[in-house]
Amino acid sequence: MKYVIANWKMNQGLIDVKNWFETYKKEVGKLGTLAKSVPIVVPSFVHIPFAFFSVEDSPEIKIASQDISHYEEGSHTGESGAFQIKEFCKYCVVGHSERKEPKELVLQKRDIALNEGLTPIVCFISPESASDYYSEGCILAWEDPANISGGGSYKEKPFEEIEKVVSNMKENLPKSASLVYGGSVNKDNIGKLAAFSLLDGVLVGQASLDPLHFLELIKAYEI
Repeated sequence: MKYVIANWKMNQGLIDVKNWFETYKKEVGKLGTLAKSVPIVVPSFVHIPFAFFSVEDSPEIKIASQDISHYEEGSHTGESGAFQIKEFCKYCVVGHSERKEPKELVLQKRDIALNEGLTPIVCFISPESASDYYSEGCILAWEDPANISGGGSYKEKPFEEIEKVVSNMKENLPKSASLVYGGSVNKDNIGKLAAFSLLDGVLVGQASLDPLHFLELIKAYEI
């Protein structure tokens, strides 16, 4: 199975979230039963419960959190623990580049997530560090800093460069390791990314805010 992960970051108000799921659920049926991909939506913390209940009748789509606390539980005002997140989510993102967290903190969050039965989507930038971030049961997400979109625009990086870096990483990871790619993923480049067998999916930012655009990415894995 391939993962198509929609990281909404600090976007979408409640009405936007409601409209997104209504459109998604209306249109996803046109693709038939999803057999090759796992869509994962990563909303802001405040919208996780709403998203969870919105997909009760759509078991193919999963919900994830954008982060978890590095504390297990206790007097930590403003933190959300993995033991709480797992009541609504199957997955959680840790170590996203925008948070600029040190490796030690990311690994701590990764291990807490695994201990609580969550699947951590562990983000990293440096390809040479892939094996450091890996642990059985997690999904690795390589964020290519030279190709991250911004301001609604997508950057174009030769696919051959992505292919070479991913191939080198895979050689140094266990065969069972799942590795997804993040960096200006959109409907124009998803064809090549989806056809690249060494990649286990994509981490999508800007393009995932439009449910129809996101469905185009899912479709690329289902055809």
